[in-house]
Amino acid sequence: MAEKKTSRVAIVSEQAIFLRGLQALVIAHKGFQLVGEARTPLETLQLCQIAAPAMLLVDVSRRSDAWRDAIHEICQNHPAIQIILLLEIEDEAWAEEECDGLSLYQVSRDVSEEEFQAAIEKIQQDAERHLAARGEVRFNHTTEPEDAAGRNEMLELGRPGNPTRNEGILARELVMAGKIQADILPEDPPALPGWDIAARLAPAHETSGDFYDFILLSEHKLGMVVADVTDKGMGAALFMALSSSLIRTYAARYPSLPAIALSAVSERILSDTRGGMFVTAFYSVLETHTGRLMYANAGHPPGLLISTRRGKESITRLRPTGMALGVSDDARWKQKEARMIPGDILVLYTDGITEANNPAGVFFEEDRVIETILEHGGESAHQILNALLEETQRFIGHAPRQDDIALIVVRREE
Repeated sequence: MAEKKTSRVAIVSEQAIFLRGLQALVIAHKGFQLVGEARTPLETLQLCQIAAPAMLLVDVSRRSDAWRDAIHEICQNHPAIQIILLLEIEDEAWAEEECDGLSLYQVSRDVSEEEFQAAIEKIQQDAERHLAARGEVRFNHTTEPEDAAGRNEMLELGRPGNPTRNEGILARELVMAGKIQADILPEDPPALPGWDIAARLAPAHETSGDFYDFILLSEHKLGMVVADVTDKGMGAALFMALSSSLIRTYAARYPSLPAIALSAVSERILSDTRGGMFVTAFYSVLETHTGRLMYANAGHPPGLLISTRRGKESITRLRPTGMALGVSDDARWKQKEARMIPGDILVLYTDGITEANNPAGVFFEEDRVIETILEHGGESAHQILNALLEETQRFIGHAPRQDDIALIVVRREE
């Protein structure tokens, strides 16, 4: 068996102590070869030119034009180098503004050593996969061919134009798919001290491509997912089951890194399915003891964080931080943060609410969602959720609902 190829890694930090820590992490990893270190932007540029590392770990602790210019120059002149910015929480906004549009990764310092190692390995795998793709060599995960074929066959069930399925068989398949979905969805939202949480799936038909999930990652970390598969019927139902399982798997592997988790999910979707379907998803990790919310939004409707601090209403839209999952090998997602204080309300939903239309063809839209939340802002999460669903139904009247709705409401108790 051929030995696994090592990756040439260089490290950068202005702080000697953190530089030594990075050095120890790289040396301890069997798949890495440390090829140099630097402490200033100029040294970093020279290091990239001389050592030509495959990966550059950059500890950004000072927001300066010199670091911004150096990072831009490396991205432009050395596109093969995988750049990973290690950021303090207060530097993440600076990096997002100054490095927008650049092909690089951002990892918070506020992760464990195990999570950091796992994230770096994932980035290394991404680099190897993109390199192989440029050579027209395709690699898949270690799923047996029979299993992959069976899964792909399942994803094809129920699509229009399949003449081998009669209505009776299709009806039984839809019942089966509905049962699969019911088994996947949580029976009840988690009961957590200081938090009031409600959730519901309202399918428009027998099965749904929408789903929500709660993932207990640790004593103080709760993963929350709302997602929407871009199709209908049996195929969407089974794709939803696959997507839900993948998100759970990678959420557990990267419990503080929603963007990295979604990147891994997207990679598996692209490698394990035939394509043609993708999923939008809002995945967040809530620290229940601090109220910090780390999230990544993969082409999904913005989450709504509503606050009434000092009697003033404040609305924060948690907008997309990347494209939908399963669309492109080159997709990247950014991780962002928000914070919930006592009295704040978080609403995560699929577009079955905002795109619900009345007989005149008018959409419900986000403004009506916000108005309904504010009108019931003093009530429980369950009451707010019911009010949103009831107002949506009242708006569309007797017209049949065309799309599924998945909805999570979280309220931090006062």
